[in-house]
Amino acid sequence: MERGEEKEMKAVILAGGFGTRFRPLTFTKPKPMIPLVNKPVIEHVVDYLVSHGLTDIVVTTTFFGEMIVEHFRHRGDVHLSYPSEPYPLGTAGSVKNAGLDNEDEPFVVIQGDNITDVNLRGLMDFHYDAGGLVTIALTHVEDPWNYGIAQLEGNGCIERFHEKPDKGECFSDLASTGIYVIDPKAMQFVPEKISFDFAKDLFHLLHLKKKGLMFGYEIGADNFWVDVGQPEGYLKAMEWMLKKAKRDVVIGENVKIDSSGIRGPTVIGDSVVVEENCTVGPHTVLFDDVYIARNSNLEQCFIGERTVTGENACIKGAIIGARCELGNDVEVLNGKIWPYVTIPHSTTVDSTIKRFVRFNGDEKCEGTGENEDLLRSVSDEEAFYFNMRKGGKIVHTGFVAHSLKEFVEIFKKIDQRAIEYHLREGCNDFAAWIRDVFRDEKLATEVAGVRWWDPRRKLVSKILERISDLKLRVEVEA
Repeated sequence: MERGEEKEMKAVILAGGFGTRFRPLTFTKPKPMIPLVNKPVIEHVVDYLVSHGLTDIVVTTTFFGEMIVEHFRHRGDVHLSYPSEPYPLGTAGSVKNAGLDNEDEPFVVIQGDNITDVNLRGLMDFHYDAGGLVTIALTHVEDPWNYGIAQLEGNGCIERFHEKPDKGECFSDLASTGIYVIDPKAMQFVPEKISFDFAKDLFHLLHLKKKGLMFGYEIGADNFWVDVGQPEGYLKAMEWMLKKAKRDVVIGENVKIDSSGIRGPTVIGDSVVVEENCTVGPHTVLFDDVYIARNSNLEQCFIGERTVTGENACIKGAIIGARCELGNDVEVLNGKIWPYVTIPHSTTVDSTIKRFVRFNGDEKCEGTGENEDLLRSVSDEEAFYFNMRKGGKIVHTGFVAHSLKEFVEIFKKIDQRAIEYHLREGCNDFAAWIRDVFRDEKLATEVAGVRWWDPRRKLVSKILERISDLKLRVEVEA
């Protein structure tokens, strides 16, 4: 096979993951759309591919994919396609679903959370010279157990490959970067319409059936590569980009900072407000439309879009999701807060505070509030997490309801402080859960009238009566 320098080669960006390592920020937007130095991660990846002459790009998406499509709608210097994926097919399965097995030339695959300056042309030339089915870009790492690792022969052929071995089984510190060149012939080993991954499945299969046709390409020690799918890698990428730009702070458009100090490395998104006498940074990222009230101190934290803090907030080593509301004198110390959570005045969070999440556009949630929708069990993300205020802190009680039946049983015995927390002034988390997750407006309206001082039987009877009515209707219709 000849070198493909003059031939048009396609690229694939794998952008279909759920971003679980970067929660709670990825509950409201897909991981590739998380802003990195005020530009979505995936835009950095597209720019990188274009800089190496790859302008025909396939993007595999599942979770919140419409956000990615909308973001690139008006970009004219690259051809982007988004194959429909009926259900998650894994990394290799999604590429086969996109029709890349029918290509005449090899193609580049890159993860949607890779930030790098690796010389792609060097990788592609190596692949053509080696004449194999797969070439994996490899780099030396200090924690090989977190990656797929490879052992190479003298000519670059992969002698051994193991995906995320146990610490005691690491035979190499050469880790896969998630950047590959794939010959279409390799895709014949990927089954149709089932979940199948490159690292966990295809590479092991090829090593057994086509040993000698998988190669590794070691990137240079002076090359940068990092996986930004978790906070540590994200911050490394942010610092690298700021250093290249010879800056330590980046501030977006329409930002108002009133007599406050900003210490880098820090990035502030668009339309952010920081009131007077605040300190922000280092290692701090504020997404768009964040509002920080006066006398607040932020350090080593991520704050999601449209979150608002009260005065005298102290946020350190924390990740706060989108659209949260923090009262005055709130401390968040090495904690995580899921989206849409309200933290009362003068409280501390030093753990993970979860709230149910509604996935807009996720077909498993597209109910009508009828029969089976209200009677169903829900996922961990949609479940109701009973929190309460205890000793000046907001803590999780340990109780989680995955169905209305479980909810009723827990509600009967839950600490009164949990009821008070979820039925605060102007707030009714129980009604919101029924409305947003089960889509039952009628029951949600009835529950919205319940106050924390009401007898527990009042809320219980409303829910049980509604469930009973629906069960009876199901039996009649059957």
